[in-house]
Amino acid sequence: MMVPVKTEELPAGVFVLEIDGQPILALMAATLFQARELGQEQWLLEDLKRMTLGHRPLWDGTSPIRVRRADPAEEVYYVDAKTERAADDSPLVYLVRRDDEADASGAVTRGTFPPRR
Repeated sequence: MMVPVKTEELPAGVFVLEIDGQPILALMAATLFQARELGQEQWLLEDLKRMTLGHRPLWDGTSPIRVRRADPAEEVYYVDAKTERAADDSPLVYLVRRDDEADASGAVTRGTFPPRR
């Protein structure tokens, strides 16, 4: 007899935080529950309200925040970004090019992902 797997108990992996259907950042977590908890941390919510994309906050403070398992392309992007920034101990990799990352040359740096807006 097969026992259904609860989605709350997904094994360790890469998860994505979405706001209004827009993938914003990827993170490594042991379970979906742990990823959701991280997505509700006050320091992260404050950062999301402070950081901007197209001069608008990444999060307006009211839109629902959804956490899901990363798709294969997002997972590869996360692994590549973490490898490139090996000294960075943050579990977060932003999937959007935040305004604070833009430089004068307009070059895209790791930690950005083509926005889907």
